Amino acid sequence: MNRLGWLIGWLAFLAGPTMAAKFDWSAFEQYRPEYRLLHFHAEGADTAGTLLVWPELSQPHLWLAMAEYWQQRGWDFMLLLPDASQLSFDPSSEQPPPQQQEWLEQASVRLAGALAETESDPLLLVVAQGSAALWYQQLIDAEQLMPPDALVLLDAHPQTPGQQQMLAISLARSRYPVLDIYSQPEEAQTTLNRQRRRQQVARQAKTDYEEQRLTAHTLLEKQIAGWLMRQGWLPPPPGLPDYLKGKIHEAGISRPTDPGAGN
Repeated sequence: MNRLGWLIGWLAFLAGPTMAAKFDWSAFEQYRPEYRLLHFHAEGADTAGTLLVWPELSQPHLWLAMAEYWQQRGWDFMLLLPDASQLSFDPSSEQPPPQQQEWLEQASVRLAGALAETESDPLLLVVAQGSAALWYQQLIDAEQLMPPDALVLLDAHPQTPGQQQMLAISLARSRYPVLDIYSQPEEAQTTLNRQRRRQQVARQAKTDYEEQRLTAHTLLEKQIAGWLMRQGWLPPPPGLPDYLKGKIHEAGISRPTDPGAGN
């Protein structure tokens, strides 16, 4: 894709749901109409993994700007076309309407088909934004999709108590590492969701769950890459200090015990 194409993509997602809905995805040669997604293939002969992004219409992000970053590191990058239906249905409904069941089944077929065309051996990392997190976890819990090797959430903060509890329980019971990223810690819904998740994670004794605050949207891919590096799925860059290879906690980066070691 040329620089003009990247710029158009950035502007579309920055402008929010209205422009994103009008954005002509078919103009990209990477567009796959049968799955309604953009598929950017990894650079190089060997594929390290697949990164699948399920975005949110009401929470735009510069997803297209991340594609080149992961391609250069040997990852396939797949970006789903945002779907307004994920905002109109209620995943916590005990008696969902037929339209919701039909849509969810279509989403399952769509995702399964897209992932079936990727290599089976490399890792699968899924990034779910906003309400997409609930739908994705529901598909995994219902065994309609194979679970990922790791899951990253971005600002996945349901509004209703039922949805908050549903997502918290699902994440706590998951058998794969979860990185939970939030950008607006001062919001009440963020606080409620974090509290519920912490309670469920502690109850289930899940040790591979991590929270992080998003310091800047332009650094999202680097935060994810740092987390994957600590999982052992990405090689550390040359010359990285030993203390930076440790785990990042909410309080900050773990430092060496000898305060003079870095000097």
